[in-house]
Amino acid sequence: MDNPRRPVNVHEAYHAHVYFDPATADAARRLCTEAANRFGLEVGRFHERLVGPHTMWSCQIRFGAGDFDRFIPWLDEHRDEFTIFVHGLTGDDLKDHTEYAYWLGDSVNLDLRVFGS
Repeated sequence: MDNPRRPVNVHEAYHAHVYFDPATADAARRLCTEAANRFGLEVGRFHERLVGPHTMWSCQIRFGAGDFDRFIPWLDEHRDEFTIFVHGLTGDDLKDHTEYAYWLGDSVNLDLRVFGS
């Protein structure tokens, strides 16, 4: 995607997936831990394998619309080289990972076959 869509605050809840690799795993852990501490957000496991539609290792941060306006600018400013996939949580996994998909940094192809598509 040449111009990935930037996150917009139009959903009640979101996931932000910080993508990393073996060389950047420690920095990703620090970024996610700082986000949890600074904003009181829930951070999921650090997946050092491919999980779901994600084609890179990732860590998930869950946040809501009330956190969006403070969290997303902070995350964008502090993400350094990381690509971060942000998507809405509407209950429709396929739409959440396509129509409601946003990016900080470059976009990454997702494996949508996990949703039966």
